[in-house]
Amino acid sequence: MPPSDTEHPNLLRENMPGPRLAVLAEALFLANLMILPGVAFLAIALLRHRHRNHPSPIVRNHLEQALFASLWGGAILIGVPLAGFLIGDVKDPTTWVVTILFFVCFHASLIIGGVIGLNRAILRKPWRFPVLGPDREHHG
Repeated sequence: MPPSDTEHPNLLRENMPGPRLAVLAEALFLANLMILPGVAFLAIALLRHRHRNHPSPIVRNHLEQALFASLWGGAILIGVPLAGFLIGDVKDPTTWVVTILFFVCFHASLIIGGVIGLNRAILRKPWRFPVLGPDREHHG
């Protein structure tokens, strides 16, 4: 019998520690950033839509955080560099350096946040993505 949402999992004995949907949501968040952009986002959106009333607050929390962090993160990853190129001179190397540096650093911070979120899902704990994530409905 799997432990409840509040018990600590035995990571050495369980095949899939943590609530499966919460872990899947966070794994898809990382896949959206690294290997399947767009496709993984659609999967997150579909999961969130199908399971928005899931009985587990941990599952709802991770689905919501993954969706909203993906939306805001994607908007920022596309919008800020686009604004940089519109405001700056495309022929100026400084514009390129600053824009690429922003993109790489922000993208890396999203990946780090996604890894932390995945860890929290595995440990059956709620997660709020810093700045981008909505307030959690479940505190603990």
